[in-house]
Amino acid sequence: MTVSENAAQRALDIINNLGGVVSEFRDNWLAVQAYSTAYENGGDQRSTIVDAIEGSLSEEVCQTILAKFESDIQYLHSSPVGDLRYGNGDEKFYRNGNRDIQLVINKDNSSQVRLANLLCVVYQIRCNLDHGHKELTTTRSQKLFDIGNRIILAVIESLLPISKAS
Repeated sequence: MTVSENAAQRALDIINNLGGVVSEFRDNWLAVQAYSTAYENGGDQRSTIVDAIEGSLSEEVCQTILAKFESDIQYLHSSPVGDLRYGNGDEKFYRNGNRDIQLVINKDNSSQVRLANLLCVVYQIRCNLDHGHKELTTTRSQKLFDIGNRIILAVIESLLPISKAS
């Protein structure tokens, strides 16, 4: 395929997935991002996500959410999310994904840190979608969007009571 054919295929993939799992994933991520802006710390998006979770959700709530996603966490550990800005052979390709998932699976970390870093894995999926030219229609992509959606929704549901109480 030529560059223009690849670009056209990507545009068609986006159009065909609007209203589906990809669109839902984007919309759900925007809710997490909007919430976390109150915790911006002058750092990067990952540190803002960590601060938002640590500042909003208790250890118990985070542990409950993590327990729901044990099999998904194992999948993300065994098949880490790469950074599509880099080639598969580049040492930076798995750097963020591996670091984040290692922090998730390390049970010596607090549940808040573990959940925050699980959201960082979801953030990498979002970055790949918006910046890395992620193929939308592959089985792997669809699975990652599904996992991301379910994680985001669990976090949002936990944050809503906090927001309504304010």
